[in-house]
Amino acid sequence: MIRVVGMGPGVPRYMTDEATDALSAARVIIAGKKMLEAAAPLSRARMVELPQSGMSDEVVGVLERESRGGDVVLAVSGDPGFYSFAKKVIARFGRDNVTTVPGLASIQLLAARIGRSWVNVASEALYGRELPERRALAERLACSAALVVMLGPAHDAISHIRWLAEDEALSGMWAAVGWNLGLPGELVFEAESLADLARCPYAGDLGTLWLERH
Repeated sequence: MIRVVGMGPGVPRYMTDEATDALSAARVIIAGKKMLEAAAPLSRARMVELPQSGMSDEVVGVLERESRGGDVVLAVSGDPGFYSFAKKVIARFGRDNVTTVPGLASIQLLAARIGRSWVNVASEALYGRELPERRALAERLACSAALVVMLGPAHDAISHIRWLAEDEALSGMWAAVGWNLGLPGELVFEAESLADLARCPYAGDLGTLWLERH
Protein backbone atom coordinates (compact mmCIF):
# COMPACT_ATOMS: atom_id res chain seq x y z
CA MET A 1 0.00 0.00 0.00
CA ILE A 2 1.21 3.49 -0.86
CA ARG A 3 0.01 6.16 1.56
CA VAL A 4 0.22 9.68 0.11
CA VAL A 5 0.55 12.10 3.02
CA GLY A 6 -0.02 15.82 2.60
CA MET A 7 2.46 17.79 4.74
CA GLY A 8 1.17 21.29 4.03
CA PRO A 9 4.06 23.74 3.88
CA GLY A 10 6.26 21.23 5.71
CA VAL A 11 6.22 22.45 9.32
CA PRO A 12 4.59 20.56 12.21
CA ARG A 13 2.19 23.35 13.21
CA TYR A 14 0.42 23.05 9.84
CA MET A 15 0.33 19.24 9.72
CA THR A 16 -2.71 17.26 10.83
CA ASP A 17 -2.42 14.66 13.57
CA GLU A 18 -3.21 12.02 10.95
CA ALA A 19 -0.25 13.17 8.86
CA THR A 20 2.21 13.20 11.76
CA ASP A 21 0.94 9.79 12.93
CA ALA A 22 1.45 8.39 9.43
CA LEU A 23 4.99 9.75 9.28
CA SER A 24 5.93 8.50 12.75
CA ALA A 25 4.61 5.00 12.02
CA ALA A 26 6.10 4.73 8.53
CA ARG A 27 8.56 2.02 7.53
CA VAL A 28 9.79 4.00 4.53
CA ILE A 29 9.17 7.65 3.63
CA ILE A 30 9.58 8.65 -0.01
CA ALA A 31 9.66 12.37 -0.80
CA GLY A 32 11.54 15.25 -2.33
CA LYS A 33 14.45 16.71 -0.40
CA LYS A 34 12.54 19.45 1.45
CA MET A 35 9.73 17.18 2.64
CA LEU A 36 12.26 14.55 3.76
CA GLU A 37 14.01 17.20 5.83
CA ALA A 38 10.66 18.14 7.38
CA ALA A 39 9.74 14.50 8.09
CA ALA A 40 13.10 13.46 9.55
CA PRO A 41 12.51 14.82 13.09
CA LEU A 42 9.11 13.10 13.22
CA SER A 43 10.08 9.60 12.17
CA ARG A 44 12.66 6.84 12.37
CA ALA A 45 11.67 5.57 8.93
CA ARG A 46 14.18 4.97 6.18
CA MET A 47 14.19 8.05 3.96
CA VAL A 48 14.24 7.75 0.16
CA GLU A 49 14.73 10.92 -1.84
CA LEU A 50 12.79 11.34 -5.08
CA PRO A 51 14.35 12.89 -8.17
CA GLN A 52 13.16 16.38 -9.04
CA SER A 53 11.28 15.23 -12.09
CA GLY A 54 7.59 14.98 -11.29
CA MET A 55 5.84 11.66 -11.97
CA SER A 56 8.60 10.28 -14.20
CA ASP A 57 9.52 6.68 -14.97
CA GLU A 58 12.26 7.03 -12.37
CA VAL A 59 9.74 8.01 -9.67
CA VAL A 60 7.48 5.10 -10.65
CA GLY A 61 10.48 2.80 -10.32
CA VAL A 62 11.23 4.06 -6.79
CA LEU A 63 7.62 3.53 -5.70
CA GLU A 64 7.44 0.06 -7.24
CA ARG A 65 10.70 -1.06 -5.66
CA GLU A 66 10.02 0.28 -2.19
CA SER A 67 6.41 -0.89 -1.99
CA ARG A 68 7.41 -4.51 -2.67
CA GLY A 69 8.70 -4.73 0.89
CA GLY A 70 5.51 -3.44 2.53
CA ASP A 71 3.57 -0.24 3.03
CA VAL A 72 5.30 3.03 2.21
CA VAL A 73 4.55 6.71 2.76
CA LEU A 74 4.84 9.12 -0.13
CA ALA A 75 5.09 12.55 1.51
CA VAL A 76 4.03 15.53 -0.58
CA SER A 77 3.81 19.24 0.11
CA GLY A 78 0.42 20.89 0.41
CA ASP A 79 -2.55 18.60 -0.15
CA PRO A 80 -2.46 15.40 -2.26
CA GLY A 81 -5.43 16.65 -4.27
CA PHE A 82 -4.07 20.08 -5.16
CA TYR A 83 -1.34 20.08 -7.84
CA SER A 84 0.28 16.98 -6.42
CA PHE A 85 1.28 13.92 -8.42
CA ALA A 86 -0.95 11.83 -6.15
CA LYS A 87 -3.48 11.66 -8.99
CA LYS A 88 -0.88 10.06 -11.24
CA VAL A 89 0.21 7.67 -8.49
CA ILE A 90 -3.40 6.49 -8.08
CA ALA A 91 -3.79 6.15 -11.85
CA ARG A 92 -0.59 4.08 -12.05
CA PHE A 93 -0.99 1.82 -9.00
CA GLY A 94 -4.79 1.67 -8.68
CA ARG A 95 -7.20 3.15 -6.18
CA ASP A 96 -7.19 0.00 -4.05
CA ASN A 97 -3.42 0.30 -3.56
CA VAL A 98 -3.23 4.00 -2.63
CA THR A 99 -4.69 5.95 0.27
CA THR A 100 -4.37 9.67 0.90
CA VAL A 101 -4.03 11.88 3.97
CA PRO A 102 -5.11 15.48 3.38
CA GLY A 103 -2.88 18.44 4.09
CA LEU A 104 -3.14 22.21 4.10
CA ALA A 105 -2.91 23.60 0.56
CA SER A 106 -1.37 26.93 -0.41
CA ILE A 107 -4.74 28.17 -1.70
CA GLN A 108 -6.14 27.78 1.83
CA LEU A 109 -3.21 29.59 3.43
CA LEU A 110 -3.31 32.49 1.00
CA ALA A 111 -7.10 32.85 1.27
CA ALA A 112 -6.77 33.05 5.05
CA ARG A 113 -3.99 35.63 4.89
CA ILE A 114 -5.95 37.99 2.64
CA GLY A 115 -9.35 37.34 4.19
CA ARG A 116 -10.98 35.73 1.17
CA SER A 117 -13.17 32.70 0.58
CA TRP A 118 -11.84 30.10 -1.86
CA VAL A 119 -15.31 28.94 -2.89
CA ASN A 120 -15.71 29.15 -6.69
CA VAL A 121 -12.04 30.03 -7.12
CA ALA A 122 -10.31 28.70 -10.23
CA SER A 123 -6.69 27.55 -10.10
CA GLU A 124 -3.73 27.06 -12.42
CA ALA A 125 -0.10 26.00 -12.06
CA LEU A 126 2.55 27.66 -14.23
CA TYR A 127 5.64 25.75 -13.15
CA GLY A 128 6.81 22.43 -14.48
CA ARG A 129 4.54 22.55 -17.52
CA GLU A 130 3.91 24.44 -20.73
CA LEU A 131 2.45 27.90 -20.15
CA PRO A 132 -1.26 28.20 -20.99
CA GLU A 133 -2.77 30.97 -23.10
CA ARG A 134 -3.11 34.14 -21.05
CA ARG A 135 -6.45 34.81 -22.71
CA ALA A 136 -7.73 31.45 -21.47
CA LEU A 137 -6.73 32.38 -17.92
CA ALA A 138 -8.54 35.72 -18.23
CA GLU A 139 -11.66 33.88 -19.40
CA ARG A 140 -11.51 31.48 -16.47
CA LEU A 141 -11.19 34.42 -14.10
CA ALA A 142 -14.21 36.09 -15.70
CA CYS A 143 -16.30 33.02 -14.81
CA SER A 144 -14.93 32.59 -11.26
CA ALA A 145 -14.76 34.47 -7.99
CA ALA A 146 -10.98 34.61 -8.33
CA LEU A 147 -8.03 32.83 -9.90
CA VAL A 148 -5.20 31.33 -7.86
CA VAL A 149 -1.97 30.72 -9.74
CA MET A 150 0.80 28.46 -8.46
CA LEU A 151 3.90 30.37 -9.53
CA GLY A 152 6.52 27.91 -8.40
CA PRO A 153 10.04 28.67 -7.16
CA ALA A 154 11.67 32.08 -7.10
CA HIS A 155 13.53 31.75 -10.40
CA ASP A 156 10.19 31.33 -12.19
CA ALA A 157 7.73 33.27 -10.05
CA ILE A 158 8.64 36.87 -10.82
CA SER A 159 8.87 36.20 -14.55
CA HIS A 160 5.47 34.49 -14.40
CA ILE A 161 3.91 37.50 -12.66
CA ARG A 162 5.34 39.83 -15.28
CA TRP A 163 4.21 37.53 -18.08
CA LEU A 164 0.66 37.54 -16.73
CA ALA A 165 0.71 41.33 -16.31
CA GLU A 166 1.37 41.72 -20.04
CA ASP A 167 -2.24 40.70 -20.67
CA GLU A 168 -4.49 43.75 -20.71
CA ALA A 169 -7.41 41.96 -19.06
CA LEU A 170 -5.27 40.52 -16.25
CA SER A 171 -3.03 43.52 -15.59
CA GLY A 172 -5.79 45.57 -13.96
CA MET A 173 -7.01 42.83 -11.62
CA TRP A 174 -6.68 43.18 -7.86
CA ALA A 175 -3.76 40.96 -6.87
CA ALA A 176 -1.98 39.42 -3.93
CA VAL A 177 1.05 37.17 -3.77
CA GLY A 178 2.17 34.96 -0.92
CA TRP A 179 5.78 33.87 -0.59
CA ASN A 180 6.84 30.92 1.59
CA LEU A 181 3.32 30.52 2.95
CA GLY A 182 3.31 28.85 6.34
CA LEU A 183 7.10 28.96 6.61
CA PRO A 184 9.57 31.23 8.40
CA GLY A 185 10.01 34.35 6.30
CA GLU A 186 6.46 34.26 4.95
CA LEU A 187 5.45 37.49 3.21
CA VAL A 188 2.18 38.51 1.59
CA PHE A 189 1.86 41.52 -0.72
CA GLU A 190 -1.40 43.03 -1.96
CA ALA A 191 -1.85 45.54 -4.77
CA GLU A 192 -4.70 47.29 -6.53
CA SER A 193 -3.53 45.81 -9.81
CA LEU A 194 -1.37 42.98 -11.07
CA ALA A 195 0.65 45.58 -12.94
CA ASP A 196 1.57 47.19 -9.61
CA LEU A 197 2.34 43.83 -8.04
CA ALA A 198 4.67 42.98 -10.93
CA ARG A 199 6.97 45.78 -9.77
CA CYS A 200 7.43 44.14 -6.37
CA PRO A 201 11.08 43.04 -6.11
CA TYR A 202 10.77 40.38 -3.41
CA ALA A 203 10.77 36.67 -4.25
CA GLY A 204 10.68 33.78 -1.82
CA ASP A 205 11.26 30.09 -2.32
CA LEU A 206 7.71 29.48 -3.53
CA GLY A 207 5.04 31.90 -4.74
CA THR A 208 1.24 31.74 -4.95
CA LEU A 209 -0.75 34.46 -6.72
CA TRP A 210 -4.37 35.53 -6.17
CA LEU A 211 -6.23 37.53 -8.84
CA GLU A 212 -9.79 38.88 -8.66
CA ARG A 213 -11.97 41.47 -10.31
CA HIS A 214 -12.48 44.82 -8.58
